[in-house]
Amino acid sequence: MPIYEYRCQQCGEVSAYFLRTYGADPESGCKHCESPELRRIISSVAYLRSEADKFAQLDPKYTKIVDRALANAPSDTHPDHYVRKMVPFSQAKERGDPYFKE
Repeated sequence: MPIYEYRCQQCGEVSAYFLRTYGADPESGCKHCESPELRRIISSVAYLRSEADKFAQLDPKYTKIVDRALANAPSDTHPDHYVRKMVPFSQAKERGDPYFKE
């Protein structure tokens, strides 16, 4: 059953109702003030897209802009820079927990 939203003409509050057909009216009045004066409104909807759809809608120039920005960035801002500097704990210059040193 679809959900339809109605706005009360007296109090202005919006209420949602489960109705069997489009032409059916809510059996009860406003859920807030019980007035029978309800007017159907257009409900907002959500449109969910997959990551592939979002990527397909990107500007074709976007990839070139990102590549150009990465090429112009300093070398120490690239994650590979830090990965290449990493060594196993057994070969580290200092002993101890490296994550919480002051």
